[in-house]
Amino acid sequence: MFIALNKAATVVFWLLVVMAQVQGWQGWLGLLPQVGLAVAVIHVLEVAYFWLSLKQRSSNPVADALQIFVFGIFHMKRFIEQQNA
Repeated sequence: MFIALNKAATVVFWLLVVMAQVQGWQGWLGLLPQVGLAVAVIHVLEVAYFWLSLKQRSSNPVADALQIFVFGIFHMKRFIEQQNA
């Protein structure tokens, strides 16, 4: 359940990033697009790590890579736990 809540919060974050970009918010909220870009870069690195190290643990690596790009570590955590077990 904790992972589901984190994924929901991540969806809200991405929606806020898009809204800030489209509506041109000012002040602290105006920084959301830059923060979103930084998070996207980190998620690309996470997808690369998944693709190079963990994709053999996935039944559908393309769908999992897409979810890792959106949700980051919250989706990749199960593959890391399988690796450690």
